[in-house]
Amino acid sequence: MPQLDQQPISDIARRVLDTEQGAQKHLDGPFRCRKTCHSGGTATIVLSLAAPQDATPVQMQFEPGDLTNPNGDILPANRINVIPPQIRLGPGEASDVAVTVTVPDLTEPGEYHGRIACTGTDQTSLVVIFEVAGVQT
Repeated sequence: MPQLDQQPISDIARRVLDTEQGAQKHLDGPFRCRKTCHSGGTATIVLSLAAPQDATPVQMQFEPGDLTNPNGDILPANRINVIPPQIRLGPGEASDVAVTVTVPDLTEPGEYHGRIACTGTDQTSLVVIFEVAGVQT
């Protein structure tokens, strides 16, 4: 195990949160938006979620968190929408979920990442990444 001062702060924070929140599953990812975002614009990631045929029904509610870039700049959670905000999947059912970010004007460029918490039947989370382009000239 690396020395504490050699570990990225994100790894340390993730372990602390996992300990505080108890066991949590993380869905495959991270999920990256294919379209580069621009200040004042919007971008969307569409995820298809499916339950196996032999699964018990699953209820999921989505709560976005802030997105941050390596410089510490933030895209606040109130600029992120998950549509629909909750789903119920029965055995063998599937549903699309859209994660949309509205980028505020004058947002610093960079790669912003964060988690969408999924509460309900199970505690899970989705990691999403949005790339914000610099000012166009």
